[in-house]
Amino acid sequence: MNYELILEIIAVITGMLSIWYSYRINILVYPIGMISLALYVFIFIKNGLYANAVINFLYFVISIFGWWNWLRQRTTDNGQQTTDKGELKVSYLSKKENAITITILVILIFFINLFTTNDLSIRLDYYTSAAGLIAMVLTSFKKVENWFFYLVADIVLIPLCIYNGLYLTSIQYVAYTILAIMGYINWNKEAKKNV
Repeated sequence: MNYELILEIIAVITGMLSIWYSYRINILVYPIGMISLALYVFIFIKNGLYANAVINFLYFVISIFGWWNWLRQRTTDNGQQTTDKGELKVSYLSKKENAITITILVILIFFINLFTTNDLSIRLDYYTSAAGLIAMVLTSFKKVENWFFYLVADIVLIPLCIYNGLYLTSIQYVAYTILAIMGYINWNKEAKKNV
């Protein structure tokens, strides 16, 4: 077995565990996910998927923030520390946050179309990277809508990985698609409790 296949297997396993922990709204999503992300930076560079390599590096950086944001103490509006250990609660995007998210998505799509070639696999690489970036940021704030962006990226990445010969990773994205649906259902239930 060659080392690239071993790294891909480890990346797949830790990636699956990370999504499982995200589904469970468990802080282990971050340290486990960071192992997978670091491996995928290498794997995607090796396979010429540079946008996904960059985005996995950015996910790694955002994971550091998300890990901190999920753990940090919150305060009430009057500056007093909360009594529930300040845990960040799962919630929905506000109208303002939704407008900002959509605006960022439109800007990203505009720049992708402006600065990339017409090669479909390259554009899909960038589109999925943009969706994943938005999803990762929304996850770090425990926003339910993160799952929509993950779902779109996962569905598109299945054939893109097959096209690039990353068969194990394509299977992983099938599982991610299922977990994204399950994650949305679970986070939606949790957010309704927090309203």
